Amino acid sequence: SDVYKRQYQRRVRGPEKIVMRAVLTILLILLSVTICYTCKSDEDCFLNGVCTKGYCNCDVGWKGINCTELNLLPAPVEGAYGYSPNVTSWGGVPILVGSTYHLYVAEMVEHCGLCTWVSNSRIVHATSESLLGPYRFRDQALGVWSHNPQIAIDESGNVPTYLLFHIGDASGGRPRNCTEEKLKGSVHIDAKVSSRASGGTLHTSTSLDGPWIPQDPPGLPSCNNPAPYVFPNGTIYVVCTWSTYRADSWKGPWTRLPFNWHGDGGPGTWEDPFIWVDHRGNWKLLSHVYLSPPNYAERVGGFAYSRDGINWYRSSTPPFTNKVMHTNGQESAYSTRERPKLFFAKDKTTPLALFNGVGGVPGGDKDKCGIDWTFTLAQPIV
Repeated sequence: SDVYKRQYQRRVRGPEKIVMRAVLTILLILLSVTICYTCKSDEDCFLNGVCTKGYCNCDVGWKGINCTELNLLPAPVEGAYGYSPNVTSWGGVPILVGSTYHLYVAEMVEHCGLCTWVSNSRIVHATSESLLGPYRFRDQALGVWSHNPQIAIDESGNVPTYLLFHIGDASGGRPRNCTEEKLKGSVHIDAKVSSRASGGTLHTSTSLDGPWIPQDPPGLPSCNNPAPYVFPNGTIYVVCTWSTYRADSWKGPWTRLPFNWHGDGGPGTWEDPFIWVDHRGNWKLLSHVYLSPPNYAERVGGFAYSRDGINWYRSSTPPFTNKVMHTNGQESAYSTRERPKLFFAKDKTTPLALFNGVGGVPGGDKDKCGIDWTFTLAQPIV
């Protein structure tokens, strides 16, 4: 009867209402947790966004509750340089001149892997008509031994001067010949470089094709993994691991400034700095971060900000991980992802792509010969 149907429907709807109320209660709890994590100032957004009505509105290129994660898109699986044709490379970042992208990247000579980087690294100049590559070899910028390049431009004069910062002095040495070693089953135990810890960390040129002239500006030591930033008036800062130097021009003299860490950067050791100044005048820093083996790749990236270029506040949230989604729908979990560098839009503050050196062999080890092939990856940012 109709009376029975109404009673049955009431009995059925009763539990449904209870379930719905429970779901709504859970949603309200989750919402309250989110609301509890509010920003009180732009510092709570790590200066990668603006705190508005208790929420972080992230700048273009950044995401996350406190704007410390790069908003990365799928990357081409073939990478930027070294994937095909197969050579071992280890990071760099391009500059755009006209319609051509010029990449300066560390490459291992004599068909060797990254385990030989202390003897076989050189800096090559590669070009592409596409930001993400692939980049093709154009010429050798600096020979053995030179490593971890970063290109910058001083446009304060009548003619632009290109500044190529790096480690090593590119004065030669005896690199290992890995093809010969495979044939003979031996290793050149006397392979060495002339001076890895001293010599120029800066070469300059008025042409991207060189020649590159070594410089030894007063006050700038051979610092580990130099990361430059050049202002429009030619003033230049260089962050090393971990110290800061400043000069009115790249010719020096250089003055050492304090470098202070603040905040909880999370677990791991920080290295490989990359610095820039955003559109609000705030300093930013990317870093490679690593844990002790066997958890080496569980964390690979770090981000920090500074108001003054001296006091740096680290985030415990990695800006990127070792996992990369590709344009073909596949995902790679690289054995390591290091040497982080950003390419910016014409405004010089909006990030368009992240470049890294990555471990290309599944289960590989960058320090163990035979499973130490690496290449340079480019991943777009939106």
